[in-house]
Amino acid sequence: MKKWMLIGLTLLLVVVLSACGSGGSSSDESSSSGGSDGVKEIKVTASNFKFEPSEIKVKKGEKVKITLENKDGNHGLAIPDFNVDLQEPGSTEFTADQAGEHEFHCSVMCGAGHSDMKGTLIVE
Repeated sequence: MKKWMLIGLTLLLVVVLSACGSGGSSSDESSSSGGSDGVKEIKVTASNFKFEPSEIKVKKGEKVKITLENKDGNHGLAIPDFNVDLQEPGSTEFTADQAGEHEFHCSVMCGAGHSDMKGTLIVE
């Protein structure tokens, strides 16, 4: 009887510990949420010569609201394929109706690393 109880407790411990380790998230999940009106909200933080997250994944046909926040310096966010161009911190909405990978970049001249300040919007 003790042997079966020990096996049962071991299995229970394995299940509990494996559940604790499954809390990983991708880059876009940590900074996005589903809005109450069916809009996927994504916060993008711009700092000197990088965006966080630099890769964003959405579903084709999904309504997307991007909010730009500047951490260091003055930056913008442009996604030419969707006619998005935030020239200052704020938000904009669009429908991700074109599947594929779409580059976004800083649209405000921000210094020597400006041309390297890019990211990718992936529409699945």
